[in-house]
Amino acid sequence: MASGLVFMTGPLCFMAQAQDYVDVEAERAGRTSSSAPATATPGAVADPYGVRPAQSYPATSYGVNSAPAAPATTTRPAASPSGNQSMGTLYIQLQQLQQEVMRLNGMVEEQANELRKLKAQSLERYVDLDKRLSAVGTSAAAPAVSAGGNNRPSAAVATPALPLTTGQGAALPGESEAYRSAYSLVRGQQFDEAVAAFREFLDSYPDGKFAPNAHYWLGELYLVVDPQDLESSRQSFSLLLSQYPDNAKAPDAMYKLGKVQYLKGNREKSRQYLERVVREYGDTNSAAVKLSRDFLAENF
Repeated sequence: MASGLVFMTGPLCFMAQAQDYVDVEAERAGRTSSSAPATATPGAVADPYGVRPAQSYPATSYGVNSAPAAPATTTRPAASPSGNQSMGTLYIQLQQLQQEVMRLNGMVEEQANELRKLKAQSLERYVDLDKRLSAVGTSAAAPAVSAGGNNRPSAAVATPALPLTTGQGAALPGESEAYRSAYSLVRGQQFDEAVAAFREFLDSYPDGKFAPNAHYWLGELYLVVDPQDLESSRQSFSLLLSQYPDNAKAPDAMYKLGKVQYLKGNREKSRQYLERVVREYGDTNSAAVKLSRDFLAENF
């Protein structure tokens, strides 16, 4: 009987365990079906061993989240090859322009220096010419030979000869000294000081013996001072011609007037003055005649 009871209760226990297993699996399936996507087929039994959708789990930082954030870096756009080429071309052009400016500045300085030299040389040539004219003028006053054969210089020869030719009449008291003082500034190439000295001389001796010379030198000096004063030079030479038309410096003043008019841009007036020099003084030995002819040939 006991064996029979064991034999009868064994299947029942097995059925109870199976029912418990089925219930557990059914409950698990119910939970799974609640989280399944809405597209699941209605009435289908979820497979407890089937493929389940992926689940997201909170990321574990392991202390990473507590670390300070890295500084933000600005990403610089990469330069295009065409942009680099353009910058290189501009840099080369800038260097070329700088070299060209330096070269032009050097040429300007060189030409300015040459112009200053030419002005000084021109003035020196006129100084030498005036010295020779003065020597010719004083040669008439050479001392006569006495019967005893002794050459005794006269008082006129002992007096230093003044440059350039002079006007008529005797010099006024103090006139010779004032003129020599102004002329020494010309020889020393102190042109600005010489202009002031000759103007003061003309204020003191407007009708003096050396007034024509003073007008001439003022006209010359206004051409060599920096900056040039062409109008003042023209006025000085014109005063010499109008007030002293028979003076020995008249052809030189006329030639200078031709040059001044040319520098002022009056080519026709310049030609008239130069041709007048050749026409009126062509049969003399005046240096102004040759200078006028050369200037006409070179510029007209």
